Amino acid sequence: MSDVALPGSIEPALTKGPDLDKGFHPLTGIIYLGVVAAALLFVAYSIYSDVDATGTRVTSYLPYLLLFVALLIALGFEFVNGFHDTANAVATVIYTRSLPAHIAVVWSGMFNLFGVLLSTGAVAFGIVSLLPVELILQVGSSAGFAMVFALLIAAIIWNLGTWYLGLPASSSHTLIGSIIGVGVANAMLHGRSGTAGVDWEQATK
Repeated sequence: MSDVALPGSIEPALTKGPDLDKGFHPLTGIIYLGVVAAALLFVAYSIYSDVDATGTRVTSYLPYLLLFVALLIALGFEFVNGFHDTANAVATVIYTRSLPAHIAVVWSGMFNLFGVLLSTGAVAFGIVSLLPVELILQVGSSAGFAMVFALLIAAIIWNLGTWYLGLPASSSHTLIGSIIGVGVANAMLHGRSGTAGVDWEQATK
């Protein structure tokens, strides 16, 4: 005679899912903000020392301000990229309770960092090569800043839109699409055909 398992006999540990509503310890937030502040200070000091080493006379702080805004937008894109794509990478691990949610997210971030460090910039160079050459050579100009702002803001808006609507989308493909859009727009502004502003051989790889 087979035994029938009643609902009350099932162990609570097996029916309870991961506790995703549990907040972080306050110390974790302090450490996180401290690391971000230290990184921003390091970037600011590196830019200042590099400019000072060249002996360039600073006549306006507007380029520094624009560079700082571009950095903030880039960090914003990475933040959106994190909560947009990290969930896809660790959802199975968290749902099966192979790892706690917080540890899974930290592991995902660490291995993403290792991937960037070990790739020797090959992926980044392949993506950057999609950009128009004249904009790459004049990235410090007003057109260069407009290019950076346009492609990052477009990628952020698209990522937020697909996240809000629940549509599957990759942040990497989103960034590549915004870069292609910048190339097409740049070519059309200079009186050329839209297809002339993108290295299509590189884009189809």
